Amino acid sequence: MKKTVSVLAVALVAFFTAGCFQIEQSIELKKDLSGTADFHLGVDFEPMVYVMAQFAREMEGKKGPPTEAELAKAKADFKKSSKKSGDDKMPSKAEIQKDLPPGVKILDFKAEEKEFGVTTDFKFGFDRINRLIDVKLPGSKGAEQDPTKKNVIDTPFEGLEVVEKGNLITIRTTPQNPTESVKEQAAEAPKLDKDTEEMVKKAFGKMRVAYKITAPFTVVSHNATRKEGNTLIWEYDMKRFEQIAASKKPEDFAVRVTYKK
Repeated sequence: MKKTVSVLAVALVAFFTAGCFQIEQSIELKKDLSGTADFHLGVDFEPMVYVMAQFAREMEGKKGPPTEAELAKAKADFKKSSKKSGDDKMPSKAEIQKDLPPGVKILDFKAEEKEFGVTTDFKFGFDRINRLIDVKLPGSKGAEQDPTKKNVIDTPFEGLEVVEKGNLITIRTTPQNPTESVKEQAAEAPKLDKDTEEMVKKAFGKMRVAYKITAPFTVVSHNATRKEGNTLIWEYDMKRFEQIAASKKPEDFAVRVTYKK
């Protein structure tokens, strides 16, 4: 029983953290297809603390929302746990550069810890846009032993395709759903019941994944969510990722734009 609860706890941590992500990928192109790319990853753990408190309450046979005292205890336990596992040293720009593919440089990197979360920002420079495909983010210490320390997004530009044909250039990429990675990490855990899954979806409905492309070319066609000046923006939330999973043609939801050079 103790092992089952432990496995379930790890699975819940992994599953819950997926729902509170704010991910944004921005590419700014120059005419020679060099440019810069920004990747932002923000994680808010506070909703997870609430759901964990609710889950612990239900395990004890109690009904209704957590009390103020139970929430305070859950927050204190979370902070205590974070301090124990918070000995990971942030990588330096030199360490990040060491693992980057040829033609890509790390221009800036910063990480900010918050009371119940963390935000990380990477800025890369590239000599050709297709170089970004092989960019891999630095992993956390002990990730192989502890699945909750794995990067949910290891390769932020995975799925990027650049096709040049005459004076046309088409850029495509497949939106990455962070929940898919954590579901794989939690595969050994018992299946969550329907009520718990609904509670999770409600608590973490603010997940947002966005892609932005800015280019000095004429847009021939695109399927962006919206446009701001020369910037095309694609936005995905939990509901849209569920639509993609249920679609017979998920490629229709992919990022796609064709420019005339």
